[in-house]
Amino acid sequence: MNKEDIGKTLKLYRKKNNYKVSDVAILLSEDGKYVAEKTVYGWESSQSLPDAECLIKLCQLYNIRDLNAAFCNNSNSFEATKHEEELIRSYRINSEMQPAVDKLLGLNRSKKINF
Repeated sequence: MNKEDIGKTLKLYRKKNNYKVSDVAILLSEDGKYVAEKTVYGWESSQSLPDAECLIKLCQLYNIRDLNAAFCNNSNSFEATKHEEELIRSYRINSEMQPAVDKLLGLNRSKKINF
């Protein structure tokens, strides 16, 4: 993992979670880490790196649970956004709707995906 990979990954996950840079700065400040928007841009452009505490908070904010998979270019990993997790929970709760959802999405129920 190099500095450029970290920056690219942070930007990717920010966008994946539909956050603007200003949102990230605000959310970090609400959690006691005061950073300017240009600091977040600096991290994403690999000009600098967040300290360990900020990186942990960013991972929580971006719903990154597997640091190795997120930051080490492991193409076999899968990270869900908060919205995707909500969809999965709803799918599991509403078992009577699962066949209809599967049909709508063209899914074969016999196939199992490992995450």
